[in-house]
Amino acid sequence: MKTTLALSLVGIGAVATGVLGIVLPAGERIAAGLALVVGAGIGVTVLAIGTQIVGDSPDDSPEGYASVFLVAAALGLAGTLVSLALLWRRTADQRTAGARADGARASAAGEG
Repeated sequence: MKTTLALSLVGIGAVATGVLGIVLPAGERIAAGLALVVGAGIGVTVLAIGTQIVGDSPDDSPEGYASVFLVAAALGLAGTLVSLALLWRRTADQRTAGARADGARASAAGEG
């Protein structure tokens, strides 16, 4: 169950990144992928530290490794979502300017 939940968290991060990438201005879409890199980096770091801790414990069980994987996925998702939120805030001006330009084009097309 823990592994299933962990993989689901990884998938949620990927979906969130894809959705945000779709709505970002064209020049900023690739930056959404960097949020996945941040999340993966956090997850790998937690896996490295956690597996070392579980491996050193006298109770070296698969359940311990599944717990480490779940924690790594949860922290990786958190890092991805924070990165996406920062990207969303950073591109606010571009999105607003793009919406105004689209409105102006639509207005001009309606007049012609």
